[in-house]
Amino acid sequence: MIKVFLVEDETIIRQGIKHNIDWNSNGFELVGEAGDGEYAYPMILKHQPDILLTDVKMPFMDGLELSRAVKKVLPKTKIIVISGYNEFDYAKEAIKIGISDYLLKPVTSASLMEALKKVADQILEEQENSRLLERYFINYEKYMEFPDQTDYSGVDRKLIKNFLKTGNAEECGIFIDEYFEAVGEGNYSSLLLRQYMTMDIFYCVQEFLKSLNREEGDAPAELLDLKRITKAIEKVDATMDYLKELFTCALNLRDKNSGDRYSLLIREAKEYIGENYSNSDFSLNMIAGYIGVSPSYFSSIFKQSTGQSLIEYLTKVRIDRACELLKCTNLRTSEIGEKVGYNDPHYFSATFKKIMGQSPKDFKARISQEST
Repeated sequence: MIKVFLVEDETIIRQGIKHNIDWNSNGFELVGEAGDGEYAYPMILKHQPDILLTDVKMPFMDGLELSRAVKKVLPKTKIIVISGYNEFDYAKEAIKIGISDYLLKPVTSASLMEALKKVADQILEEQENSRLLERYFINYEKYMEFPDQTDYSGVDRKLIKNFLKTGNAEECGIFIDEYFEAVGEGNYSSLLLRQYMTMDIFYCVQEFLKSLNREEGDAPAELLDLKRITKAIEKVDATMDYLKELFTCALNLRDKNSGDRYSLLIREAKEYIGENYSNSDFSLNMIAGYIGVSPSYFSSIFKQSTGQSLIEYLTKVRIDRACELLKCTNLRTSEIGEKVGYNDPHYFSATFKKIMGQSPKDFKARISQEST
């Protein structure tokens, strides 16, 4: 219910407004009434109405003075002024105070209800915007902690990050078109949600650019200026054009920085392997799922970029680590095998011999002999 407080010094008019409007069925609740501003003010502070409906000319404290006082304490309260005076000075002062509507007497129930509903729509929109804004900042805090989560506004951060890693500049237009289509016109047509979506994407791109270890200043300053977003979001087409430009710039910087469109993806994969090689269940599917691409696609680009299959690279990482442990610890061969991802000691010894040309036992014996 939208709470309404009525202030009118003429009893007949006040009672007429009070009884001739079906408040509840129209989504309103009349929480109080008063015959002058001075008496009304403390009641208004107590009830904190969403809408103040007040006459202008009243004894002790007139409607404009009351409106000014209420706005200072309850800035979100909307005010509809009813006046018997069609004077420019009254209207000008009302505008200065921030009055939502200015109605001239005599006012019919229909015209008053029309004004109330118009203001109520504004209130409901602002309340929804406030909730969305709160959710946005909560989600942004989550984003800073968990950057791969999907935001409520439709921003699939993992999809965006994968495109930034594997896409090419020529695909940016198609990517943004399809992305907006997936978000849905009912969502991106909202200015507020479009702003949140654009901001989220902007920060995704910013984080990606930081990960490139690029030289500062090699991206257009205007493109990375938050003020640019304010203009870009005014229209859907302008938003899409801005994001296409932003993605194209990011991918060009990626390729300029690395010389290889897959280098960032491969670097991330190698870091993941370095952290998880000791897991005996480590597989192509695991790493492809982490990177966010299909196993076959990842296998192909890994081979293309490194000249090795994933299994060859993983085996090399494991055996290199096994060599370090054989040199620096007194662990048994089976224990070392487990630490580098081999639960079967026989398979570990066979793999080690295939790579190093000798068994783990012989390798350790040679290292011990060389150190004496």
